[in-house]
Amino acid sequence: TIPLLGREFHRAAASEHVPHIFHLTTIWAVPAPEAQGFAGRLLQGWELTSLTTWQNGFPFTVGSGVDNSLSAVGGDRADFIGTDLNQAKLSGQSHGEMVNQYFDTALFAVNPIGTFGNAGRNNLRGPSYFNTDLGIIKDTRITEDTRLQFRAEFFNLFNNVNFNNPGTTVGTPAYGRITSARDPRILQFTLKFMF
Repeated sequence: TIPLLGREFHRAAASEHVPHIFHLTTIWAVPAPEAQGFAGRLLQGWELTSLTTWQNGFPFTVGSGVDNSLSAVGGDRADFIGTDLNQAKLSGQSHGEMVNQYFDTALFAVNPIGTFGNAGRNNLRGPSYFNTDLGIIKDTRITEDTRLQFRAEFFNLFNNVNFNNPGTTVGTPAYGRITSARDPRILQFTLKFMF
């Protein structure tokens, strides 16, 4: 017989849980000298904005990829065969090493027939995230009621590589490997006439 699972089996941090997030938002109206004519229009109306985010990665669950529980639910987890979950967390890796093996995959195995697997739900955490977006804005007054706004926006200004979670299913080609990342640096320019 297959054991019924209680709430404790599923108790864990939510898949969206991020325990530490640092946000820094800045807006700076660049001071400009009092000037008239073309010089005034060129030097006045500049503004810099930025948003920096630094946070933990998202949690993930190692799955077995088979229905050894014979439940037809598709939620079997792997068996953790180590002694301490901290053993599975690799540290001090280069980006290349992290991409090839984000966690110690040898510490997880396919669950035995008749079980759901003993690996906890969301017991490992993916790569952290760091990003800075920058905006440069120039407002130019044309008449008393109209102005022209130019915006240059740089998303992921430093072109930092922010990896997604690794493959989490035992035995698949992507198991333990990182195969995707979030967007690289993106530039966007806008010209807006306001009246």
